Amino acid sequence: MEEKDLVRRLRRLRRTVDMLQTDLRHGHLNNTLLAEIEAHMEHGLATEPRCLGLRTSVDAMRECTFTPRPELHADTLRAGDQVKDAIEELVSGKR
Repeated sequence: MEEKDLVRRLRRLRRTVDMLQTDLRHGHLNNTLLAEIEAHMEHGLATEPRCLGLRTSVDAMRECTFTPRPELHADTLRAGDQVKDAIEELVSGKR
């Protein structure tokens, strides 16, 4: 995948994670956004060798949503921050 395409896809993923976190802060787990995050990963990011750490972070975030209880939203928010940190590292070229 070309660098520009990777950065564009990563930024779209970050926006989706931001929207998911916003919904979680309002007490709502948005399954549509979870499916969109899954689609971002399935359509190129999961197979991109440079995104190995990102895959791990996204998987950890998704695991937090398997039991959709409001008391676990904080765990999902923290996991979302880790996903965004991994994206920032990739976009800024630190990895």
